[in-house]
Order: sequence, then C-alpha cells, then structure tokens
Amino acid sequence: MTSRFARWALPALAALSLNAAAADYPVKPVTLVIGFTAGGPTDAVGRYLARQLEAGLGQTIVVENRAGANGVVAVQSVKRAAADGYTLMLGSSGTLSIEPVYKQKVDYQVLKDFQPVALVASYPYLLVVPANSPFKSVEELIAGARKTPGALTFASAGSGAVNHLAGEWFKSASKVDITHVPYKGDSAAIADLVAGRVDMAFLSAIAAMPQVQAGKMRALAVASAQPSAVAPGIPTVAQAAGIPGFSAEPWNGVLAPAGLPPDVTRRLNAAINKIMSTEESREALLKLGQFPMTGSADDFAQHIRSQTERWAQVIQAGNIAKAD
Repeated sequence: MTSRFARWALPALAALSLNAAAADYPVKPVTLVIGFTAGGPTDAVGRYLARQLEAGLGQTIVVENRAGANGVVAVQSVKRAAADGYTLMLGSSGTLSIEPVYKQKVDYQVLKDFQPVALVASYPYLLVVPANSPFKSVEELIAGARKTPGALTFASAGSGAVNHLAGEWFKSASKVDITHVPYKGDSAAIADLVAGRVDMAFLSAIAAMPQVQAGKMRALAVASAQPSAVAPGIPTVAQAAGIPGFSAEPWNGVLAPAGLPPDVTRRLNAAINKIMSTEESREALLKLGQFPMTGSADDFAQHIRSQTERWAQVIQAGNIAKAD
C-alpha cells in the first residue's frame, strides 16, 4: 500500500509544487541570454525588452551576452538550463531558422529542445552600395552584374548569416553572378563597403542608415515585404528587382528550455505582447530600425517553421553548399 501510494503521490506532489511555483512566477531575477555581442540589433532590442519587462514582471532582468557561432553558443547554454522561466533566450532568425538547414548537422532541434514564448521584433535589411558606386538603382546594379559576371562582390556577416542568404537569393532570382565575400560580423563588412572594396551588401537599417545619412553609402532598396517606415521613399527589392516575395527581415523572439510550465509561458507571453503593443515601443524600436511583433506562443512556433522552410528553399534554389 505504501509503495503504491508513493508511486501516485510523488508525481502529484511534484505537479502541485510546479503549479504553485508557476503561479508565483517570478520570485527572483530572470536571465535573458543573447547570442550576440553588445551593440548589434539583437542586443539592442533585447536590452530594450529587458528594461520594459522589469516593470511588467516586477523583477530584475539580467542580460547576458553569450556570443559565438551565430548564436549557437547561447542556444547550447540555454538548452541545458532549468525549464523554470528564470533562464530565457532572445533567439534570432539566423540561429533558429537558418543554422538548422544551412549546416550539415546541428546539435539542437528548435521546437523539441525549446519552448517558444513570444515574438519580439523584426528588422528589414537595406540593399546598400558605396557612395561612389556607379549604380544608382537596383536595375543598374543588376545590369552591371550581367555585364561583368563574377566581377561584382557582396559582403555579409559570414557564411550562413541572413544577409549572406539574402545575397544568394538576390543572385539566383536575378540570374546574376556576384561573388560572396564573408566577414566576421557586419562591422568589418561596413568598413570595406564604405571604402569601396566590396560592391554591395544587405545590412540592417541600424547599421546602414548612419552611413547613408553621412553620405558614405547609398541605399538602393529595402528588403521588406512592403515599403518601410525605416527607409521612407526607398523601393522594396521585390519591386525594384522584380523578385516576387523577396523579403529578408531578420527577427527575434524569446524562448525557454523545453518543459517550461504552460502558466509561465502564458505569463511571459502576455507580458511581452503588452510591451510590444504600445505606441512607445513602436517609436522606440523604429529608432533602432525595427518593428515590434506580437502573437501567441503557437504563432511563434509556426513562424519558426515557416521561416525555416523559406530559407531551406532559398538554399536549394541557389544551390548553396551547406557548411559542415
């Protein structure tokens, strides 16, 4: 009798304890892990979210940058953490939807190893060229690339980065040959682009607009599905290049280790959606070249699936060799 009672009672008591903890959540500081260095677009929106969440949750949000391997270092760290809501990750599109299909093998399965919590923000890339470039429009750029196949170059933050695959998509859809030049991050790419050592790049607005406004770069198009307030008056790549559906808009969202209690998921989702629904957030993120996103945890999971399928198609259509 005692053993049968123990087999029934212990799991029940554990479940009651977990539910009680979820009801009180959070009772201590929460760590938000960001897989990139300070100063970039993911870090910028992560720190903004952390400040707002502190007020919404009534607890300190500790931002921890764990940069490396396009966010995979952070993924591996958070994957091993307790599923109690006190370790969260601000995931990126590159880490969640590109690495799994670009690499031959990764040691994580996003929707198995993590609980999607909430979408946070997205930001469109700008297609930019050096200020002294002879190309004043996307049409001229494509014509120049067709005239001298392989002679023009495009920079990226590294092989497998979103702006690498955006460039490959642009190439294959436009039927042009432009040589990829990978860098270790956007900063080095920007320096060579300003100096005219590379011919074009897809860069985030927060990185590109200061250079455009300073007269060091020229923005030819914005890689968003619709004309964007981030780059008023600039056509979309889809319009200018005649590439239906072209959209390269990296995004971020909060995830937790798999097994996060549903009550905690809903609590966090509601808090993040409330923040991202305000006019204050819209204006603050616009200054960072970003737009707030909202939705349920299931919406976020579906977004990860659809984005993974999209980039898998880009890799296949462009015949892009997968990395080891």
